Formats: sequence, C-alpha cells, structure tokens
Amino acid sequence: MRTKSVLGCAPVVGALVLLAFAPVRADGQQRLHVLLTTGSGIEAAGVDEMANTLVDAGHRVSIVASTAGAGGSLSWTTSGTLSIEPSAHPVAEGAWTVSGTPSDAVALALVYALRNDPPDVVVSGPHLGPSVGANALQSGTVGAALTAARSGVPAIALSVGIVGREAESAPMYPSSIGAMPGAAALVVEILRQLSETSAEGLLPPRAVLNVNYPAVGTDEPTGIRFATVSSQRAFRQLFSVNGNGTAARVESVEADADGVEEGSDVALLAEGFATISLLGGSLDLGRDSWEPLLRRLVIER
Repeated sequence: MRTKSVLGCAPVVGALVLLAFAPVRADGQQRLHVLLTTGSGIEAAGVDEMANTLVDAGHRVSIVASTAGAGGSLSWTTSGTLSIEPSAHPVAEGAWTVSGTPSDAVALALVYALRNDPPDVVVSGPHLGPSVGANALQSGTVGAALTAARSGVPAIALSVGIVGREAESAPMYPSSIGAMPGAAALVVEILRQLSETSAEGLLPPRAVLNVNYPAVGTDEPTGIRFATVSSQRAFRQLFSVNGNGTAARVESVEADADGVEEGSDVALLAEGFATISLLGGSLDLGRDSWEPLLRRLVIER
C-alpha cells in the first residue's frame, strides 16, 4: 500500500459547517456531543477504538447499541415492546442497549435516553464489512445513520472492509481489526474539518456521510477519495437449496467486478482507498426525475 497520512489528507468537505452551539475548546476546536451507535452490541469490534479516539479528540461520547444481530437496513419495530437497558463503557458519559434494530436504537436514544442532552452528531459503526454500492441498502449501520439524519441529526456511517479468507482466522478478520484505529482517526478528522468550515450545521439536511475504510491492517490506505455510490454490489447472497426445496443455506460471497463503475465506492475500496460518499435521507427522486414518467402516465386527476 502507498503510504498516506489519514490526518494529513486534503480538506474533506470545503463547504460544510461549524455548529454555533457547540462549546469551543481551549485549542479553538468544537467539542461535540457524539452519539456512537452500533448494531452488534456494545462490545462489538471497533466500538472501544472509536469511542476512545473521539474522547481523545476532546468530544463527549454517549453510546447506544442494538442487540447483536438485531436486523439491518432501515428496518424498525412497528409494534411490540423493546427493552432499553443502561449499560456501561469506560469513556462514555452514558451507554444503553436496545433490544431492537439499529434504527430502533438511534430513535430511542434521540426521543428518550438523550432527550435532555441531544447529540450534535451520530456516528454509526464501525461495522465489520463494507457498506458500499447496493449493499448499503442492507446495512444496519447506514440505516441507523439515515434514521438520525431523518430526525434532523447529522450522521456518519463507518464500515471497514473484510478479507473473505480471513473468516477462518483466529481471531476473525485480523486485517479489519488492525484497520480500526485508522478508520476511527479518519472519522475524527472528518468531524474536525466539518466543524471548522461553516456555521449552519455539520451536513446538509437529511444527508449522511458513508465512510468505508479498507481492510489494510496497520498499513495506510492507498488514499482517501470521494466516491459515487455504485449500482453494483461488493458482496452477493449465495443460496444453496436442499433437495426437496424446503430450506436454503445462505452465505455472502464476493460479487463479480463486471460492471462496477470507475470512481465508485465499490471500485475504489477494492483498490485500497478509503471512500466517502454522500447519501440522502429522502426517498424522493425529485420533480426532474418524474417528468419522463409523467409524459407516459396520464392517470393523475
């Protein structure tokens, strides 16, 4: 890998903003209240690294974790009962575990656990495995960040790539675990640059920064790039159906690289780059996208 300092990268976003209400530290930087959330439990890989790096940078940290394996994407509980249990973390000002999906965890934190001390920003992750291209639609990490953004809180989703053959390693995915400090440092640098460059909010309304960091162990990534979101997948489902067609075994395998767009998150992550993509929390494609369809459909009354 080509050496490139994560903290020495060019400005991440030049037209984003400084939170006017966030306290200013002695060194002039903003001290943010960060809600750190994870979909794999409070002891998930990388949570300690992310929390410690945020605190070392002078930020306040609260943590809310959904129970391990509790759903993905934008799924949320529409009825029933969720538990929200106080937990503990060495550097967090408050920590809770929620028995629901990642989106449930963020929503409950915003309306209940942190209702009197709302966060300035949500950091979702780090997730073990990439959330790039079409796979982002299945990502609970991205889903939690989108839930925050749709609630008016700027959010960053962080995922770290994996090396498939390391699934059999002990411990699993050592290249990903080794990359966690670099991934956490990149998020902290993004927050620093965002908070120093404007006065209206960290991100555009309902926007999410989707950050994906390569599984490079303790090496540096090839570089850091803004990336379009690929229409292709980095991983796909492989189904093995039993003889009588009553059950199917599912596993994730690396998808073919055919059709992956140059400069996309899938392509750049495969080349060893850390990628940053801007996702929208609104599902509306906008009036310009409607026009061709409206010329074909005349059923509006």
